[in-house]
Amino acid sequence: MKKQFNLLSAAIVAVLASTPAQAIQFDGFMTAGASKIVTIEDADKGNIYIGGLGDRGITEDLTFEKDTRFGLQISSDVSDNMSVVAQLLGRGDKGNFNAIVEWAYIDYEFHETTSLHVGKIKQPVYLVNDYVEVGYAYPWIRPPQEVYLLNNPLNTVNGIELLLQFSVGPGTLSFQPYLGSNRDDIPNGGGAYFEAENIYGIDIKYSGRGYSVHASNFQCDVTVSGNSFTQSAALLDGLFGQADSQVQVNLGGSEGKCNVTAAGFNLDLANVVAYAEWTQRTTDQTLSQAFGDTEAYYATIGYRIGKWLPHITFASIDGEASTVGLATGQGAAVPLDSSTGQPFAAPDPRAGITINFPVPQQTSITAGLRYEVNDSAALKFEYQVVDVETDPATLAEANQQFNYGLFNTNFDQLGPQDNVGIMSVALDVIF
Repeated sequence: MKKQFNLLSAAIVAVLASTPAQAIQFDGFMTAGASKIVTIEDADKGNIYIGGLGDRGITEDLTFEKDTRFGLQISSDVSDNMSVVAQLLGRGDKGNFNAIVEWAYIDYEFHETTSLHVGKIKQPVYLVNDYVEVGYAYPWIRPPQEVYLLNNPLNTVNGIELLLQFSVGPGTLSFQPYLGSNRDDIPNGGGAYFEAENIYGIDIKYSGRGYSVHASNFQCDVTVSGNSFTQSAALLDGLFGQADSQVQVNLGGSEGKCNVTAAGFNLDLANVVAYAEWTQRTTDQTLSQAFGDTEAYYATIGYRIGKWLPHITFASIDGEASTVGLATGQGAAVPLDSSTGQPFAAPDPRAGITINFPVPQQTSITAGLRYEVNDSAALKFEYQVVDVETDPATLAEANQQFNYGLFNTNFDQLGPQDNVGIMSVALDVIF
């Protein structure tokens, strides 16, 4: 287990030793899932689908790690108006199910309408952010990743938030302004990570019986740290007219501002279930070299038939890759001369040519089926067809010559050139 887990365990033991047992509440959840790419062209094999809650990805081999996770939520009342809340989470990532403190904060209630949260808080950006790990709480095996994966890699913020809730008409109107900071790894960044400082944002939501609608925005200053790294880049052979191409990726020192806006609604009335969300991310300066501008959305519709809930989801992500640094040969990735291992030098016409990270462009259709095993468990099946954009004219408009969608960015081969089918099954339990 990681150090964070050991420290929190020790803290819990100390609390239990000095607090009445009835003041401690434990709630938990678990998802046991399996997934596999079942339809892929031979030339596209080797691409790894990274759209999910873990980070090992989905391949042609059956994996039980991508969607399997266990969480334990712990809460304790300190006084009549103060409580402490935390969540431990273990999931199939590169840490091999090591547990982390996903969030932990102090909740102080000033008034029945006003609460203050201080600590590591859930960032209120999308509809299911507050419970994104709790698979039982939504119809899908994993939330549509065109919206949930890359537009905002953070799920939590180390900081402070104010929760204001008022009864308005038949429902409740809430405001969640927050401030904080956090850091996380960059997907496919070779160990590079980003630090988000001066995060400030707000989520506004109106909820009634069986429906909710929300809008949110946050902005922050981001700095990227990490050493440059070199990898093979066979796909550049055709672009630069050489064999055994390499590319040097330089992300360390990148900085800029990030702005994320989102809006959505969900409906669960009678037998009809519907979700829809839209989000947009913009970045500037050298930060945009790794995080281009993106826009994404999805729509889900389902209908309950007894214990069964068949549903279908259409999702899309699009955007534009950054052009920052390309004109001066200071892009994020520098093609290397395979004979020298150095950037091309004049008078070679390829001297000074650089590229930035491509933005994901793809659509997907997911057909799903949820079965209520009992009041605390749901069995789910999904088949997803992912279509990665490959049209040269469309890619050129997005300032890029190749595209990986939500597959692993690997300069050694092209992303999928034909539709990819992914089969998943999961059992969600709450306790």
